[in-house]
Amino acid sequence: MKKLLMIDTTWPINSRTERFRVSLSKKYLVHVSAWNRGASKNDSVQCHDILDSNIKYGNRFGKLFLLPKFIRHNVRVVENNSPDIIFASHWDSLICAVIAKKITGSTAKIVYDCLDLPSSSNRLLLKLLKTVEGFSLSYTDFVIFASRYYPDLYNLNQSYLVYENYPSRYSAPVLDSSPSWYDLAKELKIESSASISWIGVVRYPEVLCNLILSIRALDVKLFVFGDGPSLDYLKSYVISEGLEGRVHFFGRYKYNELPFIYEVTDFVWAAYPTLDFNSVYAISNKYFESSLFCRVPIFSNNTKMAESLRGRNPSVLLVDEYDVDSISVTLSSAIGEDIINLPFCKYEEDVFWDDVEDKLFDALSGI
Repeated sequence: MKKLLMIDTTWPINSRTERFRVSLSKKYLVHVSAWNRGASKNDSVQCHDILDSNIKYGNRFGKLFLLPKFIRHNVRVVENNSPDIIFASHWDSLICAVIAKKITGSTAKIVYDCLDLPSSSNRLLLKLLKTVEGFSLSYTDFVIFASRYYPDLYNLNQSYLVYENYPSRYSAPVLDSSPSWYDLAKELKIESSASISWIGVVRYPEVLCNLILSIRALDVKLFVFGDGPSLDYLKSYVISEGLEGRVHFFGRYKYNELPFIYEVTDFVWAAYPTLDFNSVYAISNKYFESSLFCRVPIFSNNTKMAESLRGRNPSVLLVDEYDVDSISVTLSSAIGEDIINLPFCKYEEDVFWDDVEDKLFDALSGI
């Protein structure tokens, strides 16, 4: 079997890269090079080389300052493993892959998973990031895009594949019993007219706070499934607004708990801050999951997803995520029209990650 090295600047590696790791392990000997920037040291994991640096996630300057150290780490990993393919997730992993290949003289093919776009509120920094990505792309052999809207933003010479964040069919075993939080969530849902769920990494506090404020006058429960950098802040904010009885936190969840999460959910919050360029063009996993589980998604007005759905699907809500009144009025209207009890209109065919793996294997075999 050929050898494939995955490079990721986080640890644990992001969920999309982990899914690629599982898929690619069916055809390749996969080794992972990752960067643990958290406070605690990682446990040794087979077929993984992990660099520990206590700089904390979100510390951009610390990450930039120590990036050369992670590049040197990858040089050693490439030398020790002699991969046939280097798989880089995100633009910062790509520059590490390109430099490591150059220094070692490796003949490995470089595959870039463009899972999101370089972004910054600073125009000069954004220009620099795009320049770095453009330079790295000139040494890249194949590109994978996480959104159908990304290719139009690039002028590529190499081949590419659109491989979005489809739900997984086989990756997680079915639970024999319901999760520990399920009965409580079910009771809370019955107490109100509707439930809204945030599902995933808890971030974007400016938008989540708007959502919290929007439900103050509504008979609605907000469920937060997941943890993340904004979790503690959000809990404090809920207390400061006196909404402890309306907002409930259920912590981290496993992938095989998703059917239970969607069972206690009426509306799925998937309106991310569109001042971030990424959110405008991205296709989130909530887009696919909401259609799969027949739950009403809430998207931002200012997205490519909204353009494709506006006025065409009655089972989708569109809001201005920065306007509390917009969110509240839209939710109130949807609840009044009893939209959650109307037949759900699917806007996407049920597509599973596992079912399109062959496209990935065929693409990589041809580079």
